[in-house]
Amino acid sequence: MTPEMLIDQWRRGLRISHAAHNEAAKYYQYMNMGLNIPGVVFSTLLSTALFTDFLGKPQLAALSVLTVVVTSLQSALRLSERSERHKSAAVQMGEVRREFEQQIVFEHRDEAVIERLRKKWDAADRQAPSIPSRIYQREAKKVRDSEAARSAATAA
Repeated sequence: MTPEMLIDQWRRGLRISHAAHNEAAKYYQYMNMGLNIPGVVFSTLLSTALFTDFLGKPQLAALSVLTVVVTSLQSALRLSERSERHKSAAVQMGEVRREFEQQIVFEHRDEAVIERLRKKWDAADRQAPSIPSRIYQREAKKVRDSEAARSAATAA
């Protein structure tokens, strides 16, 4: 593998990782809201029903179970925490990506610079949560497509 091939591979990997962590953060934030809102609604309905005898006993029992299930899912899945961890990882990957690209643009390709960037990337990667594969694959395709479009535009 030539140095240029390695640089291209790393640049692509950093772009994919940065974009995928951003998308994963959005996904988990959306899922968190998807559980929070029904949880609040169900809790409100349950409280109202208990105090006003608004619902009959079977509906009250079902609403009570549904409220417990939704709030338990919120607690167990920790979607908000996952979203924040992906946001943090995206910030770190973005910093590494921009520094890497800056070094490459200005031809600072000496081994010490590349080694320092690799270590910084490794540290960010160790702290980052796993990206769901479907999000990673979707972002990888976007990066490949944008690179292909850029190559076609440059060739024309």
